[in-house]
Amino acid sequence: MRAHYALVAFLIAVLGLAATGTAQADTYRSRAERWEFTMQMRYLDDKSMSFPNGSELDTNSDIGFGFGFAYNFNDHLSLGFDFGWNSPSYDATLVSADTPALASRQSSGELSTSSINLNLLYNFIAGPVTPFIAAGIGSTYIDSNLPSGLPSSSCWYDPYWGYYCDTYQATYSDSRFSYNASVGIRWDLARDAFLRASIGSHWIDMKNGGEQNFTTGRFEIGFMY
Repeated sequence: MRAHYALVAFLIAVLGLAATGTAQADTYRSRAERWEFTMQMRYLDDKSMSFPNGSELDTNSDIGFGFGFAYNFNDHLSLGFDFGWNSPSYDATLVSADTPALASRQSSGELSTSSINLNLLYNFIAGPVTPFIAAGIGSTYIDSNLPSGLPSSSCWYDPYWGYYCDTYQATYSDSRFSYNASVGIRWDLARDAFLRASIGSHWIDMKNGGEQNFTTGRFEIGFMY
C-alpha cells in the first residue's frame, strides 16, 4: 500500500510540474554546464528464467523507485550516477541436488533488488523537447530473502536504549555486474525543471543462469541547477 501511495504522490507531482511548465514554456534555459537531480519511478517487466540444473524462476512485474545525479557537458551529452530499487514477487521451482534426487519443490516470495549505475546520455536536439539514447554499467544486488542458515542473536549496550538484543538471519544474496541501454524523450518544462520517460533493457550476469535481460521502463522528474 505504501508503494501505491508513493505512486499517486509521484503522479500528482508530475501533473503539477507539467502545468507549471506549460505556463512557462518560453523560459527554456540551456542545459550546458549544469547539474541535474532526478527522482525516478521504475518499472520492471516480468521475466521467466531457466537454469542449467533444471531450476526455474518466474518474477512478476513491479514498480520501484530511484534517484540520480548528472552533469551536462553541453546541450547534448551528460554523465550521471543513479541508484534504484525494486521488490518483485517470484515463483521458483527448486531442483534437488541430492543423490538419488528428491522431488522438485515450489517456492514463492519477494526479491529485494537494487542497482547502482554510471550512465552516459546523449540528447539529439539542443532544445526543450528532445529524444535521447543512454547506456551505462554498474552493479545489481539481489537478495532472495530465503534463509541461508540458522538465526543468530547478539546483545550489546546501546548509549540510548541500554542493554539491547536482536536476532539476525542471513539470506541468499549476491551482487553481480550489470549494464543497461535505453531510448526515450525529454521535455524541459521550465528553466530549472524537466520530465523524462524511457524504455530499455537491463542485463545482469546471473552466474549459473548466464546473462539475463530484463525489460525496464522509467519516468523521471528532474531539477537543474
